Amino acid sequence: MLSSSWTDTFGSPTASKTSVRIMRYILEPDNRNCSDEALLEDLRLTATRLGKDTLTKSDYNGNGRFSAATMQNRFGSWNAALERSGLAIGKRMTIPKKELLADLLSVASRLQTDTLSVTDYSPLGKFSVVPFQRAFGSWPAALQATGLKVSENWHPRTPDEELLSNLAKVWESLGRQPKKSDMLPPLSAVSAHSYVRRFGSWRDALEHFVRSMEHPTTSSNEYEYTSTPTERTPQPSKHKTQRDPSWRLRFLVNRRDRFTCCACGRSPAKHLGVVLHVDHIIPWSKGGETVLENLQTLCDVCNIGKSDLSMHAHA
Repeated sequence: MLSSSWTDTFGSPTASKTSVRIMRYILEPDNRNCSDEALLEDLRLTATRLGKDTLTKSDYNGNGRFSAATMQNRFGSWNAALERSGLAIGKRMTIPKKELLADLLSVASRLQTDTLSVTDYSPLGKFSVVPFQRAFGSWPAALQATGLKVSENWHPRTPDEELLSNLAKVWESLGRQPKKSDMLPPLSAVSAHSYVRRFGSWRDALEHFVRSMEHPTTSSNEYEYTSTPTERTPQPSKHKTQRDPSWRLRFLVNRRDRFTCCACGRSPAKHLGVVLHVDHIIPWSKGGETVLENLQTLCDVCNIGKSDLSMHAHA
């Protein structure tokens, strides 16, 4: 879990009426310095627990101590890690281009289309998108090699801001630091592979996310504090902030409140089905601003029950 502390812009423990405070983060322990034998032994133990003589990356990400990416980085490839651990190699890593192209054409023929997206291909194809990227450099390049067209919905590069926003959403939904195995639909709109390709590894992606929260590129007014909320707030016509908080501000509120409802104490990490909202303590309709000090984490049930009442009235 992350721990946090607060300081104002000038390092003073006493904040002025309007100042900027930034949350400091500490990630969970980094496992990258473990010995080769510790990694290999965990592969063997995971296989034993699952009753298998080989493991897929998905098997290991869901049940192992480390991640498949850690094994690949340490031993050069997933198959090399399996071989070193004494487990069977269950999946080919190098697939001939002709075989890949033939499968693309086969799926396109079954769908009766000359435009094929990854989403269309995945349920019917024999392979994942990774072998195509490895063999041809990209999904569009593989399609072009067969004469197929690239879908209009194809986005060659997802902006960093979108990746970080998606990671924040998954983090909030889980109420804890996400694992690679968590980054699947419908929870995540972006795969863990996208983060690994962009930032180098899953750990590097998490560290980049933390840095972006500590040193945001957006306007600092997202993090401004006002004086302690009271009922003597400006009229709605005098709002200085937008009603909806940015994804960064949402995440800061949830993290400060430990991803737990301030009213009932429930959290997605401990209670299945809990959905967290960010709520104005002094309602927006009564002049409350969208600033960190006037926001709180509520579950959807408590937030709907609160309506536009202040927390004092709700209590």
